[in-house]
Amino acid sequence: MPRFDFQCSGCGHVFESTVSFGSRRAPRCPACGGKTEKLIAPPAIHFRGGGFYVTDSRKKTPEKETTHPKDTKKPTTNTPKEAPSKGETSTTQKS
Repeated sequence: MPRFDFQCSGCGHVFESTVSFGSRRAPRCPACGGKTEKLIAPPAIHFRGGGFYVTDSRKKTPEKETTHPKDTKKPTTNTPKEAPSKGETSTTQKS
């Protein structure tokens, strides 16, 4: 559950309390029992590192296409050997 800062409207006491998101009730002041108001607090986020620059979110420019010669391989002229069909028999005989 999130924690929020509250300030008492009667005595000015500032305290922190855990309240669910859906709750509309503000807790009572622990010092005097008076009504409280939720304070706006800065977010608890820290940016560390060298910083954030405009160039970090830019799209990369397309690289120049290098012209490579297309493959100069010649098509092979060797044809695969055909397997004998079911009706044919081998001409070599075993002894």
